[in-house]
Amino acid sequence: MDLQGLGIVTVLALPMINREQMIGAIELGSTNPAAFGADERSLYLTVATTVGASLENARLLAAEQEARRTADTLREVARVLNASLDPQEVLQLILRELQNVVRYDSASVMLIDHDMLRVAAWRTNQSDVRFTSRQVYTLQDKKGIAQVLQRQQPLLIDDTSISPYWSHTPDSNPTTRSWLGIPLLAESRSLGILNINARQPHAFDERDLEVALAFANQASVALERARLYEESVRRIEREMQIAREIQSNLFPKQLPTMDNLQLWAESFPAKETGGDFYDVIALPDQRLAVMIGDASGKSIPGALLMAVARSTARSEALNYDTPQDVLSQTNRLITADVPHHSFVALSYAILDVPAQQLCFANAGQLMPLRYTAAGALEYLYAPPGLPLGIDENYRYAPLDVALHPGDLLLFFTDGVVEAHDRNRELFGFERLEGLMIEYGKLPPRQLVYQIVKAVQGFCGDMPQHDDITLVALRVG
Repeated sequence: MDLQGLGIVTVLALPMINREQMIGAIELGSTNPAAFGADERSLYLTVATTVGASLENARLLAAEQEARRTADTLREVARVLNASLDPQEVLQLILRELQNVVRYDSASVMLIDHDMLRVAAWRTNQSDVRFTSRQVYTLQDKKGIAQVLQRQQPLLIDDTSISPYWSHTPDSNPTTRSWLGIPLLAESRSLGILNINARQPHAFDERDLEVALAFANQASVALERARLYEESVRRIEREMQIAREIQSNLFPKQLPTMDNLQLWAESFPAKETGGDFYDVIALPDQRLAVMIGDASGKSIPGALLMAVARSTARSEALNYDTPQDVLSQTNRLITADVPHHSFVALSYAILDVPAQQLCFANAGQLMPLRYTAAGALEYLYAPPGLPLGIDENYRYAPLDVALHPGDLLLFFTDGVVEAHDRNRELFGFERLEGLMIEYGKLPPRQLVYQIVKAVQGFCGDMPQHDDITLVALRVG
């Protein structure tokens, strides 16, 4: 500035000092040669000191407010990141929330996969997060990334065009001029790296590095939680699949065949495993044992109780000739092993095929339906009995039924009648009875198919509420 051209002949420069640190200066000019005497200089120096203190206080206040805003943002980031256990959603949240604390042009998350680095997700400031598994690198391909992972320390490259840590390879982004590499660590174990890129050199400073490091700590926790959760889910799914295969082996692989007998059975667990079970055993003298049961509880607890009850009842079926004795002995043997508030409902019947005579005992199971050749429908009411596992000394009583050629029997568990639709309306006994009347003359396999189809159609898109098991047989 041309001070003489403005008529300025005297200039006074005053330092702005705060806590013995010079933070700037104030320059005063005057057209009066004698404008700044000793008193004036003393006054202006006091003003300059006061202004310096005010500016420094304002700067400190702005820095404190910025730090508070950053801390609040990081707390919100932590809350958002930890709200999900889905790995892809966590990656999406990381790259989206990062933009709120560090302004970038593009960013990516690379995860360690054995001895390689895999680009798990990337995002630009103008695009959504994209996921990929095709971009894989060795540490030798990326000098800066290798430096970050080996030292487990962040690295700031102000200008990639001159930095020895930047790898100028064909797949490097030529538009990246500034780079922040932040390690993703879980208990001192490297998960990968957070790459933060800008198109301009010197786009990031030490504050950005510190904030990005704090952000990466939160991101690492979220990624590790999601990884561990995904691993546990996969492990449980594998274990449940094995449990289902084991349980499926407890069901008959092939139903017995006899003259003058048609037979079919199906079981559909509500979950991977269930508490429903059935068995059909060929006994001497052309007799057939039929059991159908429902152990309280679903999934693994129900399946374990079912396995105990089914194995014990099958063993006792070979030791005793009457349904009441099989139930009584099974009950006596398993009661001590049945947990409190648990039980097993079980129906057990012996059919003498040549004589067409049924002997049936019931332990808390639903009564079977009989559809006669004449078209009549009735329930077979055996003397009521407690479910197994409640009173080890309980004795069961039988019901003897004379069958006729063409009669059809349907044994079923409560999952059929207690299936419900979106309005919580039950499928109910009336609908089942209607199906028996409509399809009762069909072969057992087709009847079971029609019942299952009707139940599934009634429930619509509602998930299966309980295990469903049906055993149908026709004599004659």
